[in-house]
Amino acid sequence: MFNKMIVLIGMPGCGKTTIGRILAQELDVPFVDTDNLIREAEGMPLPKIQQEKGMDYFLKAEEQALLQLDDTPKVVATGGSAIFCEHGMMYLDSIATVIFLEADMKMLVRRMGDPKKRGVVLAPNQTIMGVFRERRPLYLRYADIRVHTYHTRPKEVVNRILTALGIQKTEEEKKEREDDGEERNENN
Repeated sequence: MFNKMIVLIGMPGCGKTTIGRILAQELDVPFVDTDNLIREAEGMPLPKIQQEKGMDYFLKAEEQALLQLDDTPKVVATGGSAIFCEHGMMYLDSIATVIFLEADMKMLVRRMGDPKKRGVVLAPNQTIMGVFRERRPLYLRYADIRVHTYHTRPKEVVNRILTALGIQKTEEEKKEREDDGEERNENN
């Protein structure tokens, strides 16, 4: 079992949640999505928090979600704006391996749809390209590892992460994991 927390950062739509779930399963550790922690703490969807309470409040809630994480082994998918939470990111950087999932702009726009419905933190009149340009240097600043996700299936991205972490599954472990997955699917 992997003995450290892994934190995934990147733009909305880059695959943090999808890849995080698969990675957590591969490593046999829990998966946490900080967007879900915020929704649970606030009792409302992310876009509604931003509309009703404002961006500053939302970012404070996001920082609280980051700071409440402990250092037990797990995979964490952060919100795309987590990198604006300096204290939270410094905390995570001190207890986890931070991985930047980098995607190309076309893929992000296609996956994201309407950024406001998705809860993307936008300044007035800011475009997705503007968000990308503003955030990318911060993603690079906090990342221990950078993994490109361009036109790559989630399972392959997970394999790239495992390689970057120096974790190589033996063929026997891979087969065992596949057999376990098939058994779970048959029982459902």
